[in-house]
Amino acid sequence: MVATNTPVNDLVAIHTKQAAYRTFVVAVRVARGSVPQILLWDTPDPYHYVRLQSGPDFDVLMVGGEDHKTGQEDDGERRFARLEEWTRRHFPQAGRIEYRWSGQVMEPVDGLALIGRNPLDRDNVYVATGDSGNGMTHGTIAGILLTDLIAGRENPWTSLYDPSRKTLGSLKEFAQENLNVAAQYADLVTPGEVDAVGRIAPGDGAIIRRGLSKVAVYRDEEGNIHERSAICPHLGCVVQWNSTEKTWDCPCHGSRFGIDGHVANGPAIGELQEAKAE
Repeated sequence: MVATNTPVNDLVAIHTKQAAYRTFVVAVRVARGSVPQILLWDTPDPYHYVRLQSGPDFDVLMVGGEDHKTGQEDDGERRFARLEEWTRRHFPQAGRIEYRWSGQVMEPVDGLALIGRNPLDRDNVYVATGDSGNGMTHGTIAGILLTDLIAGRENPWTSLYDPSRKTLGSLKEFAQENLNVAAQYADLVTPGEVDAVGRIAPGDGAIIRRGLSKVAVYRDEEGNIHERSAICPHLGCVVQWNSTEKTWDCPCHGSRFGIDGHVANGPAIGELQEAKAE
């Protein structure tokens, strides 16, 4: 049973049916009782979602959204700023920001989770993914549904969440998402973002072309250089720098890596390789 946000057990089957997005959250202090206990969201693109966490001295209003496809934007500070502006406009009682963070959300092409037997795999391999921000709910659904499938019991949700399903209404979204992924491979033949390591500022990262290779280069605050191959080991896309979280993010299927190449988020299960010497 593979329940790892996005499956790490195969290369293609599920990854054509969902896309990885970064989502941003700000948590602001509000007076106790000034906001009712709510869970709400709106429907623009990008959308927003709101929930309240009660505390002993004050409540914390958590507002999220401003999502973008993982590895395809690097403007986290602007997105946090837009979230704060939206929050203060709709909740004028909002106080100081207590916390802020981002997370990885898997968005299935038809809006429903993918829970059941893994497509193109052995009959005893099951997946739970495509949470679209509803992981708490889907965790409960997956526990019930997968237990019944393993035990050989009928479950009325089997076809609804079947990872092998094909939904006519989602064909356009399916095509758009996979064309978007295909377009990312053009980075394999483009020049680097900078032409020399010396042009990278402390605390920043960039992709450099070195002959036939692309290298992910990070210069830390002390000026030390950290180099890894820029090729994602999952399916060979070129990773992109995430300046907000100091990670290398894959724009194809959402794998993320630390500056030392370690995997921070699947579907990749191997680290970014060492960069080839000049």
